[in-house]
Amino acid sequence: MRGLRESVREITNRLSNTTPAQAVRAISIEAAQDLLGCGRSRIFELLRSGALRRAPKLGKVAMIDLPSLQALIDGIGREPAPKLKREPAPKLKREPAPKLKRRPAQRNAGRGEKDEILRLIRRV
Repeated sequence: MRGLRESVREITNRLSNTTPAQAVRAISIEAAQDLLGCGRSRIFELLRSGALRRAPKLGKVAMIDLPSLQALIDGIGREPAPKLKREPAPKLKREPAPKLKRRPAQRNAGRGEKDEILRLIRRV
C-alpha cells in the first residue's frame, strides 16, 4: 500500500513540474493502469461504477481525477472492491431462413442453341 501511495506522489510531483496545471489534478488512463495494476477495461468499469471520476481531457488524452484515484487506493486496504453488476446479454432470436424452391435440372438446357451454332459453322 505504501508503495502505491509513494508512486502516486511521485507521479503527481513529476506531472506538476512538467505539465499544465490540469495534470496536477488528473492522471492519464495509462498511468492509472500502472498504479492500480489492472487493464484498460477494468479502469473503464471503475469509471462506470463511480469508483473513479473522469477529469477533462488534455488534448486527446482521457484523464482520471487524481483525488478519486487516491481515494480508491486508500480504500483498497479497508474495503473489498465493489462488485459490478453485469446483466446477461439478451438472447437473439433467429428466424429460420426461407426455403428456396429448386427447379429440376434440365438435361438439354441450351442444347438447341448449341445445335444451331454448329449448323452455322458447318455451312461456312
